[in-house]
Amino acid sequence: MNNATNTMRIVVVGAAGMVGSRIVAEAVGRGHRTTAVFRRTRSDTLPDGVTTAHGDADDSETMAALFDGADAVVAATRPAPGHEHRAVTTTTALLDAAASAGTRILVVGGAAPLRLPGRLGSGSA
Repeated sequence: MNNATNTMRIVVVGAAGMVGSRIVAEAVGRGHRTTAVFRRTRSDTLPDGVTTAHGDADDSETMAALFDGADAVVAATRPAPGHEHRAVTTTTALLDAAASAGTRILVVGGAAPLRLPGRLGSGSA
């Protein structure tokens, strides 16, 4: 963190999603140096000053390289519909990457992962 200005370097994984895009906007609005990480395509509506990167959240080596030098990482990923079983693997890879890079990580998400794969009509765990 830059103590003179109280700004942080924040990396947001899942920046194209509903939660991630809002975190990017909030971080930039507060003056933080923000890197938005996208799995496929980057958003066309990014705030000015955002650095972009592409990476697969399941690839802990790539993520660790992106996290290097960050003050904080926000993981706002969610599995694609029908791939809810990947949530634990992805989260574990991101936690490992943050540990490898020596940075803090905040994992955020919505209620969708609470659905139990394979059980019709299960809206909660």
